[in-house]
Amino acid sequence: MSDPEKPVPPPDIPKPDIPPPDLPKPEIETPPEKHAPAVAVKVRQPGDPVDDHTPDAGVASFNIRVVAALIDFLVATGLTMAAFIVLPDFLGGLESRVAGLLGGAYLVTRDCLPFLNGRSVGKSAMKLRAVTESGEALTGNWQAGILRNIALLIPFFAIVELVILLTREDKPGRGRRLGDDWARTKVIVEPEPAKPEAD
Repeated sequence: MSDPEKPVPPPDIPKPDIPPPDLPKPEIETPPEKHAPAVAVKVRQPGDPVDDHTPDAGVASFNIRVVAALIDFLVATGLTMAAFIVLPDFLGGLESRVAGLLGGAYLVTRDCLPFLNGRSVGKSAMKLRAVTESGEALTGNWQAGILRNIALLIPFFAIVELVILLTREDKPGRGRRLGDDWARTKVIVEPEPAKPEAD
């Protein structure tokens, strides 16, 4: 006999295979991927040629400017000596002062003299030109021409300007000395004139 207290398990009834209903899957909109536009960045290394679109494009290098300045100082010295020899003695001993003023006047106005086409002798020899920040020649622009050079008459100030040019050679203010900052000028390499195209 079976134990009346023991529960009897229900019989195993097979479950019918009913496929699940085809429910539409919810469409989840994924936001489009946002990509930043590619930007080409070119880093100028020291010694690389200057691109025409950079702020210091065409600015004369330190070495060329030093050579041009030496030529101009030689010209000023020659003018001083020539004036001292040529001037008559009736100036009462003022010949040396007048001769010195003549050489100093050349150094101060050398970049704006109309008969030199706004280029000093040294800059013409080295194919340079002092221009305003907007690129205009200094021919006849006495204010800018004198302002950028007047401090060079102070003893030893030319050495200060050379040091400033040298320290700014690889910086954004490349090619600008204090005189250029005051007069808002720069010295550029004179572009070669365009050659006519052959037929």
